[in-house]
Amino acid sequence: MGITLREASEKVGVTRQTLMKAIKTGRVSAEKTDNGEWRIEPVELFRVWPPATGLQQSLQPELTDGDTPGLQAENRLLREQVAELREERNAWREQAQRLALTDQRTHPQPAPQRGFWSRLFSRQGDSPSGEE
Repeated sequence: MGITLREASEKVGVTRQTLMKAIKTGRVSAEKTDNGEWRIEPVELFRVWPPATGLQQSLQPELTDGDTPGLQAENRLLREQVAELREERNAWREQAQRLALTDQRTHPQPAPQRGFWSRLFSRQGDSPSGEE
């Protein structure tokens, strides 16, 4: 009988989702127990991932009650920065829309050029449009 996904994820330093994906794709073989729990043999696990060292940090840092006010202040600061960036984005968007509206003026169409034969056989005083 092997180890659980949780134990395996702690031993190699990957998430349980990563382990499940590896099982589903066949990268790692595992067995499902009668109660629906996946078990992986350590040899099979270490064939794909090296054992995690004790120096690795856990995926989620340990938070204490003393950290909460600092995190709340940081969260408030980040929300203010997001609001400022949204305001800037909206101002740039408005300016781009104004410029796009003013740039939609019609450009005068150039007069059609007369062909070679009409220029060759026309008289000196003929109009460029071919009207007499």
